Amino acid sequence: MSSIPATFRAYRYQAYGAPDQVLELRSDVSQAPLAPTQVRVKVHSAAINPVDVKLTTGHERGLLSESPTSSKPFGIGFDGAGTVVEVGSAVREDGDGALHVGDAVYFMTSFSTFGSFAEYLTVDQSFVARKPATLSFDQAASVPLVGLTSYQALVEHAKLQKGERVLILGGSSATGIYAIQIAKAVARTSPRRPARGTPRSSSRSAPTKSSSTRPQTCCARALVARHAVSIADPKAASKHGAKLVGSILVYPSASHLTELTRLIEDGKIVTPIDSVHRFENVLDAVARISSRRATGKVVIQVAPDA
Repeated sequence: MSSIPATFRAYRYQAYGAPDQVLELRSDVSQAPLAPTQVRVKVHSAAINPVDVKLTTGHERGLLSESPTSSKPFGIGFDGAGTVVEVGSAVREDGDGALHVGDAVYFMTSFSTFGSFAEYLTVDQSFVARKPATLSFDQAASVPLVGLTSYQALVEHAKLQKGERVLILGGSSATGIYAIQIAKAVARTSPRRPARGTPRSSSRSAPTKSSSTRPQTCCARALVARHAVSIADPKAASKHGAKLVGSILVYPSASHLTELTRLIEDGKIVTPIDSVHRFENVLDAVARISSRRATGKVVIQVAPDA
């Protein structure tokens, strides 16, 4: 492996605000000390999620315990894929979850250590899994946050079982796309036709679009007005016999990523990518994810020659 530079490039912001006003690509970010259970990853690809933009603007600051400052700016990005270049003294070297220098990996950071829009990142071993052999770094980086969100919601919390049926709303979103595929792998969707928004068996496919939105819009208005269960007004749900029982927050997990790897390598999950952007053009990726028109994941190539 090549030597690890003392400094590297990474995106930082020292105050909340619009990304085009506060995001800064710095070239002098120092390598963080490596804790015993951490690995240092040379990031090849990262993926952007709506929450990244919301955190930058301060709209989701409640998820964090502190705010960015000039002396302690924040990074951006939870998802990434790359190569391990250094391991901590307590990192497991054999058995389940073992990691070594040179391993190709993917990861989701925690809500206190995010910052994957960077050339290097230190990540706890418990957040990192070996990259699926069938995926490129771009594809692998697009999986963790949305894949873990769907997996944990369906398998860990809902405890979905084979033979059960599940309704997934928002199936054309990135999280919805993974939720549909995981549900099909664990249980099933309607046998009459593929669930709307589900990628076909080809990894090149993308969710379909209708040439007309009016009928769907009319139906959606009727559904939302009369029968929806909304977190905005939980009491209203009780009028229809429904009950909002709680909320969940995704968390990083190497073991859950390993389960997703198994599904991916078995061909049960494909990873649709909407667009790929150069590291220097992160604001283009921000604009794309903010447009709400992406039909797959929006990826940032940090090291395109990897």
